[in-house]
Amino acid sequence: MKQLLTCLLLLAFNSNPLADDSAGSQYEKSLLDTIKLIQSLDHDRALDNTRDLIRQYPHSRLGQMLYADLLLAKVGPLTQIGSGIEQPRAVQDFRYELKQRLQRDSSTGRQNLFPENIVALADDQPYVILIDQQSSRIYVYRNEQGIPVLVNDYFITIGIKGYGKQKRGDQKSPIGIYHVTRYIGGEVLPDLYGEGAFPINYPNVWDVRKKRTGDGIWIHGTPSYTYNRSPWASNGCLVVSNPDFLHIDDFIQPGLNTPVVLADQINWISHEQWLKNRREMLQLLSAWLNDWESMDHETYRQHYSSVGLDAFGRDFKSWDGYKRWVNREKTWVAVDYQNLNIFKYPAEENLVLMQFEQSYRSNNLDLDSAKELYWHKAGDRWKIVYEGTRQFPFPDTRIVEN
Repeated sequence: MKQLLTCLLLLAFNSNPLADDSAGSQYEKSLLDTIKLIQSLDHDRALDNTRDLIRQYPHSRLGQMLYADLLLAKVGPLTQIGSGIEQPRAVQDFRYELKQRLQRDSSTGRQNLFPENIVALADDQPYVILIDQQSSRIYVYRNEQGIPVLVNDYFITIGIKGYGKQKRGDQKSPIGIYHVTRYIGGEVLPDLYGEGAFPINYPNVWDVRKKRTGDGIWIHGTPSYTYNRSPWASNGCLVVSNPDFLHIDDFIQPGLNTPVVLADQINWISHEQWLKNRREMLQLLSAWLNDWESMDHETYRQHYSSVGLDAFGRDFKSWDGYKRWVNREKTWVAVDYQNLNIFKYPAEENLVLMQFEQSYRSNNLDLDSAKELYWHKAGDRWKIVYEGTRQFPFPDTRIVEN
């Protein structure tokens, strides 16, 4: 038989092979095993594998297309993937899905690297969800004494217009740091949402600051007529196959206990660089707290940006005057924190988010609160551009973006 599906390799994929203990689903393993047989020109075994694939996963449109192409190859050579169907957009989507799956980042390929976005994890955060939208991949990380350890990763669908959501109805997925607000079972949802949904709290305070609009962004399953949707196919939600949704369900605790980092693209760094970043941020936080406790307001105020500051709804001038007024009768101040999260904010230049539980004590006030700080680096100095109370996200009952 002549060479089959030349374009299937998409300019000759030479991606790294998946590890034996691949974090991907059994579906993905079966699919990529078939692709490897096609690449090695073992077309008969590839056809047998594809038959098995669609018997096990009858709603796999990609599997059905490969099966049709392999049958047509027995009649004559095929020059490109999807020659057996007459839907150019569908063929394009299938090709892109194969590209994304074949180029996935395996757990072994990243075993000595860390995602730059996760800087520190709170003791009460057992897992964090990290999504690389450019690579169509969702990663689950476990918190092991503050160190992020990769548990699993899955194929994911994002907005049909890509990522970087700015306004309602733009069909893009957001970029930012969010939390799951609640779980909604599939039995009460339309078939579009598959096994269920996890709404996230888009827009967050940074989105509001940037005047981004829209709502109803969910992580959810896939409709019954297909195994998964193509890489860019939703109206803004993050969509996984139903089997993968059921796996991810084990790692998500609705509320503040499961951060969801929606990145445009993950920057992978060495362990040494990760430790350096972590030390720098911890030192920054400690310096802010020490200067606060010193009651030297002129030094303390240097931690805040004089341009664009939002500190509990006050700009810099208003905040500065208010702080001087409330501190006029203070004789001592003690501030401590626990359950600290630190994230490098995705797709933003030199922006870091810190979230923690703050304990404030003074001679005339005791206060415990959940705090959020956004730090921006201008020149060689980090400054606070947003300070506020970390709000528990209200449940999202709307179905807007999907």
